[in-house]
Amino acid sequence: MKHVIFVDENIPLLAEALRHCGVVTKYSGRKLSRHELIDSHCTALFIRSTTKINSALIEGTSVKFIGTATSGIDHIDVEFLKKNNITFAYAPGSNANSVAEYVVYSILKWKNLIQSDIGNKLIGIVGHGNIGKIVAKYSNYMGLKILVNDPLLKNEGFKFPDYVEYAQLNELCEKADIITNHVPLTNDGIYRTHYLFNEQNIRLIKSGALFIHTSRGAVVDEKSLLSKLDKDFIYTAIDVWENEPNINHELLNKTIIATPHIAGYSRDGKIRGTKMMADAFKEYSGLEPDITDINHELSLYNPLSIETFSDYDKLYSLLQYSREIDEDTKNLKEILNDNNSKVDVFDLLRKTYPLRREIL
Repeated sequence: MKHVIFVDENIPLLAEALRHCGVVTKYSGRKLSRHELIDSHCTALFIRSTTKINSALIEGTSVKFIGTATSGIDHIDVEFLKKNNITFAYAPGSNANSVAEYVVYSILKWKNLIQSDIGNKLIGIVGHGNIGKIVAKYSNYMGLKILVNDPLLKNEGFKFPDYVEYAQLNELCEKADIITNHVPLTNDGIYRTHYLFNEQNIRLIKSGALFIHTSRGAVVDEKSLLSKLDKDFIYTAIDVWENEPNINHELLNKTIIATPHIAGYSRDGKIRGTKMMADAFKEYSGLEPDITDINHELSLYNPLSIETFSDYDKLYSLLQYSREIDEDTKNLKEILNDNNSKVDVFDLLRKTYPLRREIL
């Protein structure tokens, strides 16, 4: 079978790896149409979170394989794919370390702003999955006290690490000096996370605390967060927004860190996602992608020693240099404040995001 393969232009090295597996076309994530898929007889589609997979896009096409180079799958109608016998693959954990670095940097920036030792501070981590468990590990290395909330894991009898204490969400919001969430976006069911952070628990957050948001925009009710910011000062570091790419400018300008959904956009994280997509397509098709360049890039990852986590100033400086998150914040605020009507700026910043390497 000759495959017609569509690859999102923001997935690095994947199109090149699949060149001899079929006819490969690169496309723009938000602009992909059903007619393009039908007219091209596309059989395999590789996406990122900007492409919504549902019946409106896929029904009537020849697509039989869909891979998303992301750890989240809230943009995928998984039930539709199952009903239509479409093979599905995603990349859980591929960008987990990248997001964890973003969280560590946010904590260190906050530490410098409040000019306080963080050795006695309490971090509340909501979600102990691929990202949350790395954040917990790094928080332990930094000497933070750790609360964790993850009712799904708790109800499954999961054994959390000895260095964390379990807490209910309201208790965590009341006690923690730092709050960070790492849950998938789910709209129904017992573990629903849509507006997990809402008026009732956001108001419990203590004055001067740091609130980090890197999961999915709709996990947090932005109106309630803005109300909290108007009434009682807290620090915020926000990477994900409701209604992306049309983000809330008022909230944007009240954050110490504001970025265009790029916490997981390290080069290393992207390449891990690419490798997982290439492996999934190999398993599906029986064809052998050329992953020489992918493996070379993966070999460049060289993390710092654990001892570095106890030297806050050095760690902050190294992360500042490697990830340039303050520069990302400056660019987003300046460009969007000058272009209030241009929502495409958000996507452009993601598409043209510079090469940034992980160091942790």
